[in-house]
Amino acid sequence: MLRGPAPRAAHLAGRVSSVKAMILAAGLGTRLRPFTDEIPKSLLPVANRPQIEFVLELLLRSGVSDVVINLHNFAGPIRSRLGSRYRDLMNIAYSVETEILGTGGGLKKVEDFLDEDPFILINADTLMDLDLAGAIRRHAECGAAATMVVREWEEGAGFGRVEMDGEGRIRRMLPREPGEGLTPVIFTGVHVLSQKVFDYLPAGRFSCINRDGYQSMLDAGERVYGFRVSGYWRDVGTVMSYFDANMDFIHGRMPACGEQLVALGRETAYEAAMPGVEFIPPVIMGRGCRIGRGCRIGPAVVLGEGCRVGRGCRMERAVALPRALFRDGDLVNGCIRSEKASVSA
Repeated sequence: MLRGPAPRAAHLAGRVSSVKAMILAAGLGTRLRPFTDEIPKSLLPVANRPQIEFVLELLLRSGVSDVVINLHNFAGPIRSRLGSRYRDLMNIAYSVETEILGTGGGLKKVEDFLDEDPFILINADTLMDLDLAGAIRRHAECGAAATMVVREWEEGAGFGRVEMDGEGRIRRMLPREPGEGLTPVIFTGVHVLSQKVFDYLPAGRFSCINRDGYQSMLDAGERVYGFRVSGYWRDVGTVMSYFDANMDFIHGRMPACGEQLVALGRETAYEAAMPGVEFIPPVIMGRGCRIGRGCRIGPAVVLGEGCRVGRGCRMERAVALPRALFRDGDLVNGCIRSEKASVSA
């Protein structure tokens, strides 16, 4: 069922007219375990900020203010976090799935909410720099039933292959062998869709929009196009990718939201607040951290809120989730640590 929305912000300007969005956040994040056993995947922090907030900020910058988010595990904490932070900025509704419906089934469930053409569908774990308005214009110009945001193919990158022709029209989904005269691309997980897509999604059961929806649309001759992008993009689906996203942020490789916080991290004199501790920037530190004397923190360290670091620790290239504990004398390099787990990256 849909729950919410929050009050609309009257001051939003430059919005993409009448475009709504859905964020897919119901996944279990199995490839990010053990950390997703403690924290829902969409709230896993990148540089101390839940990754779903990067997606919401992208939508806000693009002028989208009506959003529905599907949830399954940890629905309460997600709603609490986003409700308190975004209540004056966006209309956010929630679709809680007692059983996971997949990307297609989850979308079909909120058909009544997404009642305008076109609308955006995006993953909660997709961090990217994207001209959403350009993708929407491309969608309209082509008279497309669906437009997939795609990027240049990378052999061995571990993503499903999508193929399009010289006019940018998607011709094949997830083929086993390359198609003659077609260009392979990577699908980023961002869609611009028309109401037509709902004709190809079954109601009340699990389905995948890629394998079921798009394949059926292509078989029926629907116009599905690709919109090429080349800026920053990262699918935060694995422990290694999660670690790399934090490193991208702290080194300023992630645009928009990243640059401001990295600058703050470089300029803040943490030593003044914690005498006896050496900080080597870039370091980002959350509120309430306690660090023992004789520690050397950095370079490239993210400390979440409430972390405890014992005396004499040496830490670099590390991501500490909220309330992580480091004992006296710990030597940490290339590591993600939470309250209950520690994984080498």
